[in-house]
Amino acid sequence: MRGLSKVIEKIILYEIRRAIARKKVITLIIITFLFEIGTYVLLDYAKSTHTAARFLSSIHEYVWLIGVLLPQSFLIHFIAISISAGSMAEEYEHGTMDFLLTKPITRLSFISGKFIGGYVLLTLMYGLMVIISLFLSFFYFGTQVYLNFLPELFGAVVFSALTFYSIAFLVGEIIRRGNIAFLVASVILVTSVALVDVLILLSTLTRNLSYLSISMYFPTWGAEEFPYSIAINIPGAYFLVEGLSLFGGTPGSPLLSSLSIIAYSVVPIFISIYTFLHRDIPKRVF
Repeated sequence: MRGLSKVIEKIILYEIRRAIARKKVITLIIITFLFEIGTYVLLDYAKSTHTAARFLSSIHEYVWLIGVLLPQSFLIHFIAISISAGSMAEEYEHGTMDFLLTKPITRLSFISGKFIGGYVLLTLMYGLMVIISLFLSFFYFGTQVYLNFLPELFGAVVFSALTFYSIAFLVGEIIRRGNIAFLVASVILVTSVALVDVLILLSTLTRNLSYLSISMYFPTWGAEEFPYSIAINIPGAYFLVEGLSLFGGTPGSPLLSSLSIIAYSVVPIFISIYTFLHRDIPKRVF
């Protein structure tokens, strides 16, 4: 058992190093820095305008929530897709999959280490975003309140990112081409967001709540709703959280949204494992 855990640990470290070495992931790390810094620089600049200054003065103690939750709308999911879509696919493309499996390692431990390694990297990248957010919040807006909610929110965002991380991982394993897998998973994300927005609009126009019920079956609903369903309980932060939410006042609960995340994560994970265990491993995919 200890030998198996050591093997998986080595694969996890290998996957983290491999992913960081990719230009796409390096680009996303740079975007992460620019996104967080740019957000707070713009907020600080907005204080010079009268209307924005009044609004920011009313939420200045909650500004940390903007940097923590704003990436949840799209950025964190695109980072997840970028990391996981190429995790397995690029091993096939580069011809390293066949070589790696000649080592004393089982297929199950290999795919487990690859999946966990990429997810750890995603968690570290989001952690970096949160650290930058906290530093800039204190620097530009002073003391922040209710930071005791931060660990729970951090866990919620990382957990919600599992949905499209798992979907992209599956697409990469099936298609075995990194760029195409990234494109397909990104299209699934954007299409799901667009359809949920349309359903919410139809519900608003027709006052028919069945459209909202349908929207809850899309993968983006749970992935977006879960962190906000927790953040909305922070005293005095209701309107700010509602404003940051991609889907506004979509009905739901932490339980329902977490079940959505679990369903859209577990199924792709099991299919990925089953596919990898039973398909032939080519020397290289062209």
